[in-house]
Amino acid sequence: MGMSEVLRYKVGPPVMVVTTTAGVQLLARLGGDTNNTTPWSLLGDTFSWTVVTVILFWALLSLWVPGKEFKGPQTTFGYTPLYKANGFQFLWVSLAAFLTFVYFNQNFPLDLYNNFHNILSSCNVLAFVLCIYLLVKGKMWPESSEILPPKPLMYEFYRGMELHPRILGVDVKQLTNCRFGLLAWELLVVTFFLAGWQRNGFSLAHLVSVILQTIYLAKFYWWETGYFNTLDIILDRAGYYICWGCLVFVPSLYTFSSYYLVANPPLVSASGSVLILMLGVVAITLNYRVDWEKEHFRAHNGNCILWGRPATYVETKYTTNTGVKRSKLLTSGFWGVARHLNYTFELTLALAWCLPGLGYGILPFIYFIFLLILLVHRVFRDEEKCSAKYGDAWDKYCKEVPYRMIPGIF
Repeated sequence: MGMSEVLRYKVGPPVMVVTTTAGVQLLARLGGDTNNTTPWSLLGDTFSWTVVTVILFWALLSLWVPGKEFKGPQTTFGYTPLYKANGFQFLWVSLAAFLTFVYFNQNFPLDLYNNFHNILSSCNVLAFVLCIYLLVKGKMWPESSEILPPKPLMYEFYRGMELHPRILGVDVKQLTNCRFGLLAWELLVVTFFLAGWQRNGFSLAHLVSVILQTIYLAKFYWWETGYFNTLDIILDRAGYYICWGCLVFVPSLYTFSSYYLVANPPLVSASGSVLILMLGVVAITLNYRVDWEKEHFRAHNGNCILWGRPATYVETKYTTNTGVKRSKLLTSGFWGVARHLNYTFELTLALAWCLPGLGYGILPFIYFIFLLILLVHRVFRDEEKCSAKYGDAWDKYCKEVPYRMIPGIF
């Protein structure tokens, strides 16, 4: 085993587990009120476990209720995952129920804000229990017939064993990614806005940040079934990386800019807030348009019009366990401008909802910096996998669409 393999399989996973687990608690300390006297518990407390349990049960309930189902793409070993297609309704019913609860329990936003570190502790315990279960299940009672070469145990824990495991009758990744992590993100940023309002008075800049994040998450839930066709779902296994990430990392880091503004009220003026809102809405609109073009192209098998012209594409074929498959790589519309322009607009939006923290240094922009690193890394990771999958057709596609994220630059 070479040095790179030692780092990847033996050193990297335990280092990442330790640093990220500790890091979320550090974030809660860095962004919170220095005068907060709520005791910190590594295992959480009664309040935090009540909050986490209610969100988890609500998330499970949304996947248990009868309703429309969606079949995800078939794996190379012949398994077709099944998801619930009620995400958009789930978001708005959840938000309405939460705001109704807060109306009758007006101390709740500040109570949750002051207990945020313990809520993260409870999420952490929940995530570790789930990831250990998924490791054991994947080794002893896998859902599918897929055979994986053995790897060091810590790497298997970090990466995960199965692509589409199910627990309590629901798909694990839909539960952790879509129904717990992203719902927690929405409810937390709304809570932090209300806590800031109760503590410091109304802030238009803070409200703008929450509005942009809510629109972004509503767009995700509207398009939730499209998410099941992305590489996050198709290629990432259910382990610490993705499940802990959605159960703990998303509620901590993705909400940080809103959390930070409770103890550090925005300095941005009303006119500045309006400009930030305009920037964010433009970024959301363009990001949606990019995603729509790909979905429209797929739905019509390439026989469609984009930007007033017939769509162009590169024909590809690839081999799976079930035979040779054919696909098309879109080279017109926004997808002809850059290969990952959706990431560029997503970064612009993230910057917009962090901008209300302008004047407080780098801390309010931690999420934007993280997302920049994540998406640039994802660009290279995705392109490596696409190159291996499509071969010469991918090279041809890259010649036709030479830029990754910024036309003329990168």
